[in-house]
Amino acid sequence: MIESIVNGRRVALVTRARAPYHRALQEAFAAEAKSAGGELGLFYPQDAWCPFDQETMKPSGANITITQVSAGDVSSQWFQVGRRWKAEAIGTRLPSRAQWLALKSFRPTDIWIHEFSPFCLGGLLYARRNGLPVIVSSEVGSENVEWFPGSVRRWHHLWGQFVDGWIAQTPAARRPVCHSKAPVVEAYHAADSRKLKPRARAGRKPGRTQFVQVGRVLPRKGADLLLAALAWVKSQGRVDWELKLLGPDSDGWGAAQVERFGLEGWVSITGHLDGDSLWEVFSDADVFTLATRQDTYAAVVHEAACLGLPLIVSRHAGAAQALVRDDVNGWVVDPEDSAGYGARLMQMLDGPTRDRMSVESRRVGEAFSAHERGPAIWRWMSDHFGLS
Repeated sequence: MIESIVNGRRVALVTRARAPYHRALQEAFAAEAKSAGGELGLFYPQDAWCPFDQETMKPSGANITITQVSAGDVSSQWFQVGRRWKAEAIGTRLPSRAQWLALKSFRPTDIWIHEFSPFCLGGLLYARRNGLPVIVSSEVGSENVEWFPGSVRRWHHLWGQFVDGWIAQTPAARRPVCHSKAPVVEAYHAADSRKLKPRARAGRKPGRTQFVQVGRVLPRKGADLLLAALAWVKSQGRVDWELKLLGPDSDGWGAAQVERFGLEGWVSITGHLDGDSLWEVFSDADVFTLATRQDTYAAVVHEAACLGLPLIVSRHAGAAQALVRDDVNGWVVDPEDSAGYGARLMQMLDGPTRDRMSVESRRVGEAFSAHERGPAIWRWMSDHFGLS
């Protein structure tokens, strides 16, 4: 080992990922490490493209250090903006010497990498060169790898054999693609339930149950499937509801779908919301639903649970398996079965059913909260890799 463990462990997390749920988990992990004299060092590439406000994504803590290092060649992906195409940097092809020098300066005792991007593999190779344990957090597993290109399957098979432990960030990732027998701990993408709490709901129309779906209004998120299910509800004579789609409808596809199903008086699309404006509308809802055709996880489901919202979630979202308890805090549905989906939505028009499920959703949200899972990762590392 590079450093004696007498003064506590130093965990280096090499990652390109930045999101609110990553921040919450990392801060909770570091808080637990602090009690044992440990430190967390985060290593990001300087030129990694990220769609979030960088400052709000940065974890903070007395024992957290953040290092941005220059990396190898930057790869690009082309996006269409109006009639033009624009290139955005999305990652790095190769790790860099600067990355290794930064890791050496931190003097880690353990390396944690998030996914197997080339930048993060620099951390894995550094660990192998210096005899350090390697822990990988990943969303990808045997049960969802078919959603990814064949190259991802091969990449996980190749590099997974060098991993000493896995942090499963989705239920599917509990079974690694490479069939590794290394120990696994569950830490799904999670909000902090201490910061997201149910509140009195004041934004509803009298006599109407308010459904909400959060995310971009596009086919992959299944807005049309949700509208079809609600059109079925309407056909059954139930019109005592409304739906708010919280997200941008940049090309007008969503508005066209609302018109197609004849739901103009029941459905509104808010456009892009963030910060307090998002949480005000989100927490005013009665029921959360997600009709996605494909989501590796969908962290927003956990946010909804923390807010005490009953959950009706597509079986194609990884979070459905983790967070939804049928007939306890909601239901998992096939979003393409309009009548079946609609029947579950219609059951939520009953106030006592919603109230019962709201309490249970909050309990689930608390159990999976980042402030619980961060310390669990530290304790798991302690058990398996001698952290103290």
